[in-house]
Amino acid sequence: SPFNDRPMCRICHEGSSQEDLLSPCECTGTLGTIHRSCLEHWLSSSNTSYCELCHFKFAVERKPKPWVE
Repeated sequence: SPFNDRPMCRICHEGSSQEDLLSPCECTGTLGTIHRSCLEHWLSSSNTSYCELCHFKFAVERKPKPWVE
């Protein structure tokens, strides 16, 4: 079906209508595209800097979380 031919984010499964899709690692096909915001959220929540599938090392700049009073 035409729906399956459109690239979508491998995390949120949405297309590129709201945010452009990136191909930040060596993964291809349906696993090769991701939104920047989804990638950043996944990297920060998983505390890693590697793709879990192809083991590509992302250039990640970690910023300390601000103190909450």
